[in-house]
Parts: sequence; structure tokens; C-alpha cells
Amino acid sequence: METFTYSFINKIIFRFGNIIVTLLLLVYLIPLIWYVDRSKILIIPIIISLIILYIVNKVYFSYYKLLPYKIVADKEKMICSNFIFSNKELTIYYKDIESLTGGVFSRKLSGMMKVCDGKNKICIGFSQKMKNSSKLITLILSNVKREIYDEVIENITAQKK
Repeated sequence: METFTYSFINKIIFRFGNIIVTLLLLVYLIPLIWYVDRSKILIIPIIISLIILYIVNKVYFSYYKLLPYKIVADKEKMICSNFIFSNKELTIYYKDIESLTGGVFSRKLSGMMKVCDGKNKICIGFSQKMKNSSKLITLILSNVKREIYDEVIENITAQKK
């Protein structure tokens, strides 16, 4: 059994990053809204700020649902626990994994990687910022069904060409 976690700084960023960005955007929005009656052109930065606010919070709420801070893995399964606002513990068996998407699985340099269990209809995500994430990726790829492995490898090599 190997344990994979995030550093303290990454935990803080994943947990409270959207709060800081939201507060900064709201502080920026207050004077814009206050003076919008004097200059109608201020509607453009207000709309842009609201769109950014929506996107940032949407991304973070998806992180809250998918991102465990601790993954314990062996050759048979992954036990995911310590979610951001939940004490749930999910067990995903490699034989039940139906898809691997995002991040390295989709040949991106960064981003959330999603592992979806088709049998139990659950998905978890993890980032490359996790300590020893490459080891976890290798462990997942070496233990999933051959079809899933081939699909990920095909996706990676197809995008290289």
C-alpha cells in the first residue's frame, strides 16, 4: 500500500483559492457597479468579471466534489479519502475503472485527471501536484483493463502525430 497526498501549500490552494479570488473580484466589482451610472462602458468589465467569477467557482466546486487529499493504492484498488468538505471514503477497484480522462491521460501538461468507476458510478480526480503523482499514474495504468490502457495510449500517441 502506497499513500499519495498533496503538500500543505497545495491543500491550501485547493481548499481556499477560490475564496481569495472571489473576494478580490468582488472588491474590484464594487466600484465598477457604483460608477456604472456615470459611464455605461463599465458594463463590459462588470460582465467580464462576473464571467471570470462564475468560471473560477465552477472549477473549484468540481474540485470539491472530485478531489481527495489522500489516496492509498495497491495492486488491486485505490482508497480515496479526506475530500475537501466531506469525510467520505471511496474505494475504486482497477478492474471496475471505465475511463481515464484529463491531464496526462489526455496528453495535457497539467489539469485534473479523472478516474471513473463504471460499476459504482463514481469518479475521483487528482492533480499532478500530488506527491509522486507519476507513480500513481503508472500504478493505475499498469492495473486497469487492457482496453482502457490501449485507449489512453492511443489517445496520447494520436495527438503526437
